[in-house]
Amino acid sequence: MPEPVPGLTSGAVARSLGVAPTTLRSWDRRYGIGPAARESGRHRRWSPQDVAVVREMCRLTASGVPPAEAARAALLGTRPG
Repeated sequence: MPEPVPGLTSGAVARSLGVAPTTLRSWDRRYGIGPAARESGRHRRWSPQDVAVVREMCRLTASGVPPAEAARAALLGTRPG
């Protein structure tokens, strides 16, 4: 049996950040902001670094930055502008 992948589930991340799990899936599909660890047929697992990126995405979009721009900035670890 394979070792379980450590990290948080998408549901746990969504609850901790106050966003819907569907929002996380959408950001993953559209902008590549998602968990690095995935196993076929299993939950996605979010590392602390993955969570930091999505947390920055949430902060930027809440401050009015368009999602595509916020995603680029969050992934690069920089602020838009």
